[in-house]
Amino acid sequence: MEQKKKYLLNKIFSILLIGILILTSTPFIYGAYSPTYSNDAYSSIYSNDAIRLNRLGLFLGTDNGFELDKPCNRLQGAVMFIRLVGEESIAIFEPKSSPFEDVTQTWAMPYIGQMYVQGYSNGTSSTTYGIGAMSADQFATYILRALGYSEAKGDFVWSTSLSTLLELDIISKRDFNIIEEGSFLRDYAVKLASSALDATLKNSDTTLYQVLLEKDAINLNSSIRPLPVSTGTLVRSYEDMTAIFQRMHANLQYSTTLDTSGLSLEVIKNWLNKITNTSSSDVWGWTITSPKDEKYPSKVSIKWLYTDGYEVAYSYLYPSSSLELSAKNLEIRKVVDSFLQNEITHDMSNKDKIKAVHDYLIKTAKYDTALVQNTELSADNTSDSYMAYGVLVKDLGVCDSYAKAFNMFMDILGIPSERVVGTSHYNNKPVSHAWNRVFVDDQYLNIDVTWDDPVPDRGNRVRYDYFLITDKDLAKDHNWDTSQFIPNYY
Repeated sequence: MEQKKKYLLNKIFSILLIGILILTSTPFIYGAYSPTYSNDAYSSIYSNDAIRLNRLGLFLGTDNGFELDKPCNRLQGAVMFIRLVGEESIAIFEPKSSPFEDVTQTWAMPYIGQMYVQGYSNGTSSTTYGIGAMSADQFATYILRALGYSEAKGDFVWSTSLSTLLELDIISKRDFNIIEEGSFLRDYAVKLASSALDATLKNSDTTLYQVLLEKDAINLNSSIRPLPVSTGTLVRSYEDMTAIFQRMHANLQYSTTLDTSGLSLEVIKNWLNKITNTSSSDVWGWTITSPKDEKYPSKVSIKWLYTDGYEVAYSYLYPSSSLELSAKNLEIRKVVDSFLQNEITHDMSNKDKIKAVHDYLIKTAKYDTALVQNTELSADNTSDSYMAYGVLVKDLGVCDSYAKAFNMFMDILGIPSERVVGTSHYNNKPVSHAWNRVFVDDQYLNIDVTWDDPVPDRGNRVRYDYFLITDKDLAKDHNWDTSQFIPNYY
């Protein structure tokens, strides 16, 4: 019963409800609409950031969807900036005028009026705002201003603003290299805006996300959603840290700064690893910053790194709360739709459904023996073969890909499941490995889809050596930290 309570609470706290801000019916205001991409040659890089901002009411799109393949113009940039400084409501309900004769779009006028009156922009002349394409440095300037940095005080030079974001670790080197090339697309704008939410304000531990929460400028409308995590939230135990993770996850809050007085950095990292290893399929890692050379930091800033698949699971579990899926998750969704239609029937028991998923993954995917194992994943170095996308779409993956895909299916089918990260014995040597625990017949049993899939691949041949086996049997050639799976984890 305790395990079932754990599972139900996990599902409740993981709900991601829609935060849609409907202000007018003008072309730039966007509601629940599936984005389409008019340029087939362009594949969005940052669609997950667009989805995040959309759910927070900070990026609403056009009549044609997100249009991430289109250049970002100065009017659209101004709208995003006003939202990032939390002044959209003032701009809409207390509209100001501007002297700019080239701003004729009704939807843009209140935003440009707010920009002018607040001194955020003086336009390109006394009568023109300049409505053409925006450069990366121009938009990066908006980001820096939203974070409290000032050109007048010498914090940055607008013509090198994108480089300043890199120097401040607000964006990665990979993202910098992508964004600085060619036209500045809406795709790049959403990445910079999403990154800004997780950045702290100048000379502060408070993130822009927290500032917008306090201004009531982020849409988090839910009677059952837990409260977001405030800057300086106190952490004293592993249970505190897991509760913080669940609150952040439910609110699309990727980073925060915590009060960790009295805790060692080693203990904090161990807790984060434990949460990562037992948090189902949607988080694969974390980053942490703390004062240098402090073994007992009084505060740390953490950021969670999410993998693919969880949006797909939520689109089934909470259809009324789901918006657009990223391009890759749309591909995953098609695979899942086909599987549910062809392999699952209403009269099947949970054990039958587990077997169907187990067999399907083995028959359709093969182990990626060519992949060089990464000992440490990073946001800049993640192969599809580590993600659910690998075995589901490319039919190729390593153990973590199998485990994440299996866990996603269990979420969709309503069967409690956990992804386990530990080691297994291969050629008499311990190697990093991932598998699953699944709740069936009133107990948790282990299932290792990877080890049941023959190597080299043998098509439809399926083994059941590691299908629903006990901890005792699995421990003969697998090792894991059993304390990770405490009953009151959630």
